[in-house]
Amino acid sequence: MNSIYLFLVLVFLLISLALFLLLKLDPLKVEQNPLKKRRLYLTGTKLKITERISIRFQTLFRQTRCTRKKFLVMVLVSALGGFMAGILLFGSAELASVMAICVIPAPYFYLTVKSSGAAREEIEGLENTMSIITNAYAGNDDIIKAVELYVEEKNRYIPVHLRTPTPFDEFISEIRLINPNVEHGLYRLEAKIKNRYFAEWVKTLILCHHDRRLKFALFPIIKAMNDAKSMQIESDGMMVRVWRDYLMTAGLMFSIIPMMRFSNAEWFSILTKTTIGKLLIVLMLVTALATAFYVMKATKPSNR
Repeated sequence: MNSIYLFLVLVFLLISLALFLLLKLDPLKVEQNPLKKRRLYLTGTKLKITERISIRFQTLFRQTRCTRKKFLVMVLVSALGGFMAGILLFGSAELASVMAICVIPAPYFYLTVKSSGAAREEIEGLENTMSIITNAYAGNDDIIKAVELYVEEKNRYIPVHLRTPTPFDEFISEIRLINPNVEHGLYRLEAKIKNRYFAEWVKTLILCHHDRRLKFALFPIIKAMNDAKSMQIESDGMMVRVWRDYLMTAGLMFSIIPMMRFSNAEWFSILTKTTIGKLLIVLMLVTALATAFYVMKATKPSNR
């Protein structure tokens, strides 16, 4: 009974650690950028964590053309596959359950890597989009009209049935039909496109919404983005190589366990039947999960 409680506690800690890594939460962080603090004080419309997670998955589904139903099936298959692999590796239902939980984020990692190509295509045209909107805004001092001019120009010669909605199309639709709060719409727009320069550009637009004199601060951001754009392809290639090396390392680490079953049955029994051995395996699984999140963060291109 104590063993079951111990595993439940470990599973809870595992899920908590995964959420902290996925959401990039830092409970020890107390300092805050004064400019960011001032911006949040002016707008009061920063996205909630749940809304940011929802937008993140919507963006992944859009970039990879994956449906929610397909993603849920992938999660279920990953969990079942992890459980079956745990049974084959360890011969223990408890360890197999922990392994099933650890492999649940696998579809998210897969979609993240797969989306890099679509994200790069979006970002390649992003600089031109930002430049058009900035020039329009500098002339009319209206963020909504500036984005509308870009959307109308983009869709002018494309038949309706062939148009592909972009985050900018969605921004106009949300402002006109759902929520007229410009600041909240800009935060949602920022969350849909993962680019460091675009995020800074959107945040500057939020400040411009309260003080139009800051609109000329938008142009240096676009120039800085152009200077860093050449690093994008190299970063994507590095991401694939790092994930390949990580998967090979993790596979070699866990391949020792089935090899031990045939080479030294006594050691295998100690590892999979005793409490200390089970804790060691759980530590290996938690380490593999934590390093997967670290690899995902480390391989993020510098301009995203």
